[in-house]
Amino acid sequence: MYNNELYNYIYKADIQNSIYLVTKLILEDNYKNIEIIEQTFIAICSYIGTFISLYDIKLWIDIIEETNEFLKQENIVIKNIYLLITKLCIVCDIYIKNPVSKSGILPVVKLREKIKDYFNFTNPSLNYLLKTEFDSVLPPNDSDAYNLSEIIILGITNLLKNLENLDINKNSDLLFNLANELKNIFDYLSRKNYKFENKYENTDNDSIWFLWGILKVLYNEDFVNICYNLFNYNYTKKAKTERIGLLYGMAVCLVYIEKKNIGRVWNNNEIMIIKKINEIGMKLYKEIKTDLKRNNVVTKEKEDCNNMDGIDGLEILDNYVPLINTNISGVIEYNNSDEGLSEIKKIRYDKK
Repeated sequence: MYNNELYNYIYKADIQNSIYLVTKLILEDNYKNIEIIEQTFIAICSYIGTFISLYDIKLWIDIIEETNEFLKQENIVIKNIYLLITKLCIVCDIYIKNPVSKSGILPVVKLREKIKDYFNFTNPSLNYLLKTEFDSVLPPNDSDAYNLSEIIILGITNLLKNLENLDINKNSDLLFNLANELKNIFDYLSRKNYKFENKYENTDNDSIWFLWGILKVLYNEDFVNICYNLFNYNYTKKAKTERIGLLYGMAVCLVYIEKKNIGRVWNNNEIMIIKKINEIGMKLYKEIKTDLKRNNVVTKEKEDCNNMDGIDGLEILDNYVPLINTNISGVIEYNNSDEGLSEIKKIRYDKK
């Protein structure tokens, strides 16, 4: 279960409160709360997947890769957590400034109207090559869902064939539309009560595993497997709703994988914020820890019993306590004076 307060701060692009709260959670009880932080980061990656565009998809891939690295780390690296939160907030801010229709919202009936033409076949059966390629995904021949599975695979693979002759400069709008159509297809199929026997999850016939199987067969890319691992991380059926956006984001990746040059990288304004958090991360941590102790939120005894010495960089800059006010849409300010004199430096984030 994720932390609602932390989730809300991040999706509102509130870097300051997100960093403060995650620090509080770690210092209070890093063994107990680290799993909650992990679940929250995965849920935010999923939320971003519901609105991410083909243009910004590289940013999302970067985030899911860093989230996966966070899950794998044995030690808590506080600066890396701050950087991940910053990137999550920056991408959430994209939606705040330029809202679009998110997946999972449109009624299923309307979704069907949008996608039905992609599955209109007179002879909906796979040829030998496709049957062989998708053998690990297809249900048994005598399954009620077998013909439906053939139709779905045909529809998706035929749509992807349309990408081959499209130029990213001349046909960018069409590529964006195809990415959105794939999101609609995965949105529709994941919300329908279809059941597919599958080899990916033999205890659950939910259509989501059939769709993940298609993704993994189509492209053997590292980030596809990473995203699948995030979806599966400590998975329970209750987690489906808060993670389904990972599947929607991967639908956009089907176009990106074929046309990788169409996606942008972090722009200069975004890099400036990320670099600044990297620069002052441990100083910021020190300030937050001091503030939490001053307000008796965290005690020295609690830190000791939680073995906080295992966290990287905790004893750095003992005599340095910065002041910071971080807001993605406004200013990052910090005190850079060892003598306590305020020298405020500002970094503007002007979204273009």
